[in-house]
Amino acid sequence: MSRNNSFGRLILFVVLGLIIGGVLGECFGFLFGKLGELMNAGGYNNIVHNFFVKPFWAFNTGSGSDMEPFVLNLYMVKISFGFALKMNVMSLVGLVVGLYIMKWSGER
Repeated sequence: MSRNNSFGRLILFVVLGLIIGGVLGECFGFLFGKLGELMNAGGYNNIVHNFFVKPFWAFNTGSGSDMEPFVLNLYMVKISFGFALKMNVMSLVGLVVGLYIMKWSGER
């Protein structure tokens, strides 16, 4: 890798792409959920909404599958630990867009 394509820069664009894709997925999910309500197509539980919002892969360090952090209650101090990652279709689209922007944003 050259100086312009360092590992840190790659991680930055991957994370930014995943965040942008996740936000776009939530926006499309909201839009198609509202359209599902207006058209009596199942409301927020229609196929198109679920395609954009439901994760096909999730990682959670907390307790249960509700993406809640692990809480350590010491009665005087309450500490919560957690890391969650949720991948949906638009996250992958954002990842590809982020890598494409990284490829063409270097100095020429």
